[in-house]
Amino acid sequence: MITVSSWGIAGRVVGPGVVGRARLGASRGGAVDQGSLALANRLVGNAPDAAAIETSGGTVVSFTRPTMVVLTGAAAEVVVVDGPPLGWGAPVVLPAGATLRIGRLTSGARSYLGVRGGVVERGVVEREGAVHLGADPGTPAATVAAARPEPSGVVRVWPGPRADWFADDALSGLCATSWSVASTSRVGVRLSGEPLRRGRDGELPSEGMVEGAVQVPPDGQPIVMLADHPTTGGYPVLAVVDPRDLGEVAQAAPGTMLRFVRL
Repeated sequence: MITVSSWGIAGRVVGPGVVGRARLGASRGGAVDQGSLALANRLVGNAPDAAAIETSGGTVVSFTRPTMVVLTGAAAEVVVVDGPPLGWGAPVVLPAGATLRIGRLTSGARSYLGVRGGVVERGVVEREGAVHLGADPGTPAATVAAARPEPSGVVRVWPGPRADWFADDALSGLCATSWSVASTSRVGVRLSGEPLRRGRDGELPSEGMVEGAVQVPPDGQPIVMLADHPTTGGYPVLAVVDPRDLGEVAQAAPGTMLRFVRL
């Protein structure tokens, strides 16, 4: 069992999410950065769909028995009390009684604490408490640390279904300059830059929305949809992020510069 004394910023238990629920009004959910969750599971020998703890810092947990853990995703200031140090991408067995604090993130927007066996409970837990671990998977864990990938800041996009609602140069304008991340959440990332110009007035009736959609509100500042995005929306979609680059957007902290490249 893991005792959680603080969930910190946006701390929660997440799995890979569930696809195919849009008709029910539910987005994928789960880990915002699926690649980092999958890496954490591989490093500790879990099945790919095992759940872990997602946090943007401030999460404090302690362990009632020896537990193998690993940290992926954003780099963070990590402190371990009564146990060995925990580096990025390096599985470590923390002894019973050890306490782990994931502090300020130093690079990226979301860290993932993977544990061998996975976390049984999934979903948001808004109070202090405990989470239970699954059975040992009986598979080998990594014996060497993973190399942390350097963010490129480059995001590939496909033309969106409503590109015709914009000025002729809007899509090229999206890709011609860098955009600053104004804010990030599980719903999406708001960008700031030279406003994109519409070619039509008014708004669309609400229509289906996918993860990675680049919506453009009337102010011309794009919003990239992430794991908890609404399943419908009325702002026109100029482009859609290639699924291979959703992790790049998911780990873009405020102030990060992103550049789009058309496919």
